[in-house]
Amino acid sequence: MPILDYGVWKGRPVRVSAERLEQDATSPHIHLFFDDGAGGHFAGTKRASINVKSLSEISELVYWHLPDLRHPITDALRHLPRGFTPLQSLPGGAALDYIRSNILDFDAGRILPHDLPGRVPNDIIDFVLPELQAAIARRATVYLLGEPYSDRQGLHDIHMNQGSTGRFAQYNGPWQDGAVILHYEDEDRFEGLFTAFASQAMHTDETQGHALPGAPTFAAHLGRRAPSPHATPPPDMPLVPDSRVVICGALVNPEGVENRPSSTGQPETVYLMNRSDTGLSLAGWRILNKLDEARVLAGDAWLAPGAVLAVPMSGVVLSNRGGTITLLDPAGLKVDGVSYTAAEARPEGQVLTFRR
Repeated sequence: MPILDYGVWKGRPVRVSAERLEQDATSPHIHLFFDDGAGGHFAGTKRASINVKSLSEISELVYWHLPDLRHPITDALRHLPRGFTPLQSLPGGAALDYIRSNILDFDAGRILPHDLPGRVPNDIIDFVLPELQAAIARRATVYLLGEPYSDRQGLHDIHMNQGSTGRFAQYNGPWQDGAVILHYEDEDRFEGLFTAFASQAMHTDETQGHALPGAPTFAAHLGRRAPSPHATPPPDMPLVPDSRVVICGALVNPEGVENRPSSTGQPETVYLMNRSDTGLSLAGWRILNKLDEARVLAGDAWLAPGAVLAVPMSGVVLSNRGGTITLLDPAGLKVDGVSYTAAEARPEGQVLTFRR
């Protein structure tokens, strides 16, 4: 079953410690102690435990650092009260999904070991600890997504919580991923720290979050380790979905009243670009909005080499309050995904462009 009582804890980071190799060589953590205004068992604070090593055969983690996080999740987080807020594991709110939220470029992930001697930075502690120390020094606000401990004195599972195999597959689920998100109010800047286990799969099913057949692990995709056994594809399934097609732009907020029969203006539109030198049928491909509502492309949809196809969304609404746009192939594998904030969507009649 998925993790229990998924949610986000808002507070002020107070101090941080990291378990080195000599302290815990099996399941070490970075412990971030935070104040949510309600006290706690740890010298008046609560504790967030962040994994820095996996118990799987592939022990490394994947780390993404977004120093200037611009994503609709920040609009949902900033208005929350201090303390723990339960979240529904559904799209459209503050719940996080590494695959479906379009918040990460998987190719930008670093595979990092727990604790290595020598020149820094060369392990995950070297990368994560300074960011948390800076947040403490500057009195940032922290949003911790994960699962609370049973005594409600903190939380764990502050990492990707899907695509696992073996004994950890029971905790898989969509829209329940963990992260550390920092808000520097003095400059109104959000920063995101995201981790996954290198053994986890990059593509998961929509209902249970289990690894799809043939889906590569992060370790395999990023070229650090050979694929794990579950990543061996059947003969008729490619390891990686077709990445020749990208979402290059979107008209999210047309002038006037859009998406109504009486409207004479241009409808909300997504622009797809074929970056390859061969044409491609898009029959049965789907474009999803932030609520996972789908615009299915017709059987005659064709994208010529180097061309851009304008796809009217035909009633599948692109929210003006920030959202995501995701492109799936006929097999349901994610091909591309983008996100935009409410501020970016505010100007009427402007096409948002997404740099590739």
